[in-house]
Amino acid sequence: MDEGYFIPYLKELAAKYSVADDLQVTLDRGQVMIDCNKGRFTFVYDFTLLKEGERDCKIPLLHWRNKRKIVELRNIVNTGMVEKPLAMRIHHIVPRGEFDSCLENILVYEADLVEFITGQKVDKIFADFSGMEYTNCIASTDGNIKVSLELGFSPKDSEPILLHEIVARTGIASDVAVDTQTMQYPIYVFKGKEVEHYTDIDNELYGLENTQADCIRFILDVLAEPERIPKLQARGDHLRKVWQAAERSSKNLIYTAVGE
Repeated sequence: MDEGYFIPYLKELAAKYSVADDLQVTLDRGQVMIDCNKGRFTFVYDFTLLKEGERDCKIPLLHWRNKRKIVELRNIVNTGMVEKPLAMRIHHIVPRGEFDSCLENILVYEADLVEFITGQKVDKIFADFSGMEYTNCIASTDGNIKVSLELGFSPKDSEPILLHEIVARTGIASDVAVDTQTMQYPIYVFKGKEVEHYTDIDNELYGLENTQADCIRFILDVLAEPERIPKLQARGDHLRKVWQAAERSSKNLIYTAVGE
């Protein structure tokens, strides 16, 4: 986290929208710890730190739920622009970073995103971990949507490949332009052979990396409605079980039910 931007912005917006008073923020590896008038909370984005039965106001930081392209993809399904999702295709191949530090974090990210978009739960998974750099998975939801996931790491400083595509009975919806896999940016400046791009899309969080901006929005949403915390903690329990099922599947090479 960029402490010079993240903490001041989080405090500023918490005060601006009257979300919480006396906000104190501490950043630790994989965690954002908050002490305010509403209590003490630990938002966890390194999901290896979420242990079974260990809650104590530890909340999974599902920052991807605040990405506009993901929200819009969910809206396409919810409003019936494409009807009856049958399958989903996901590519998530990125350089290692703070939010993509291991395959567990990537799989948790994508499993929750599948459920967030489709409104269904992942209940079975097949995974093949030939190493800890890359995996192919096939998952199924309780509504029988089949999901193919290609997850892994690319070399440092390479362009991330992020694709989420829904195949429905009445059409296809995607969060990237047609025939595009690499990251697209809001603004490009062409200077001969050089190209610069700018990623700022939040006019209240200018200069902050987009994922960190998504984290701030998610934290503010939860602090505004703390009654959501038990459901979020239950989601963390479920997502940990998805990862455990994937690990068992890779060892046994069988399609594995989540929670068994």
